[in-house]
Amino acid sequence: MRVRTGRDPLTGQYRQISRTFRGLKKDAQVALNELAVEADQGNLGNTNATFGQLAERWLDLAKPDLGPQTFRSYRGLLDNHILPALGTRPLRHIQTADLDSMYHSLVKRKGLSTSSVRRVHTVIHRAFRQGVRWKWVRANPATLVNLPKLSRYEVTPPDVKQVRRLMAAATKFDPVFGRLLHVAATTGARRGELCALKWKQVDTSSSALLIEHAIIETPGGGWQEKDTKTHASRRIALDSETLRVLAEQRVYADELARAAELTLMDESYVFSLEPDGQRPLLPTYVTRRFERVRGNIGLTQIRFHDFRHFAATRLISSGVSVRTVAGRLGHSNASMTLQVYSHFVEAADQEAADLIGSLVSNASTNQKTKPRERKKNPSTA
Repeated sequence: MRVRTGRDPLTGQYRQISRTFRGLKKDAQVALNELAVEADQGNLGNTNATFGQLAERWLDLAKPDLGPQTFRSYRGLLDNHILPALGTRPLRHIQTADLDSMYHSLVKRKGLSTSSVRRVHTVIHRAFRQGVRWKWVRANPATLVNLPKLSRYEVTPPDVKQVRRLMAAATKFDPVFGRLLHVAATTGARRGELCALKWKQVDTSSSALLIEHAIIETPGGGWQEKDTKTHASRRIALDSETLRVLAEQRVYADELARAAELTLMDESYVFSLEPDGQRPLLPTYVTRRFERVRGNIGLTQIRFHDFRHFAATRLISSGVSVRTVAGRLGHSNASMTLQVYSHFVEAADQEAADLIGSLVSNASTNQKTKPRERKKNPSTA
């Protein structure tokens, strides 16, 4: 039995779906009617397109909504891992079991990390989801796959002495970079967010910093501002020492602008190599600078991003609520903070348990050892 499924969106020709049925004629007619209903409702894929054709069209459609780095990442995953395995296969022939086998192979044979395989899955799932919307496929085979378990990442932030050594070395090497490291350590802001910081976002009257954007680099040495990772701005309270460091940076920036007969504007970037502050430091520049500083003092195991971990873990260990820490870091919710820093939350909880236990124990001990007052005998008074 055969039914038409409409025109193929790639060739423009009509397609037919045929199925073999064994049984009574009346049962065959029922099955044919059901197949026709599925075709009318668009539940049958009506194209001979391959996954490669779908992926290219989907990525081209999604490109305007993707950041440059995300687009390059998706393009690389398609070219290096996905298209070699699925590119020439017709969409209707790709099943969930095929994807399970592919993911397993990427881990076992090619040695990809589980997080990389999950990014591969994201690309495949989104492409198939678009295919369902276009009615190129009946269902998304990536929906029910068995993803490799994500290994838990243990955060190992630098200690206070290491952070102080790095800030001191950075200040000696380049005072401006030393100030940037100080702000990174006390706010936990991301590298791109620090690069995007403008003077209008430094609120000295309320001792706060407004994080609204991040700097990303584009091909060819360019750059652009984009929203923060969670697409939301956040306000971070500042301590008096960080305010003093930012005040030093403002004095330095004003002097640099005056020497060039320029004026610093509110739109000027806080950390910039330009006298007028109109061009920010780029993230790769910050990383190279940091690598040079850490190499000079032998702390090569520490990354710039570890300053963010330092800020988070120190706050949690000091008893600051996870919700507050999540707000300062710019996490979309506190559960993300718990997931990343669960070990330190557990340690802080144990410290809290020891503290409350010692208070109760001391109270009980004092109660037991307190001498009783002897009642006076009236006869001997």
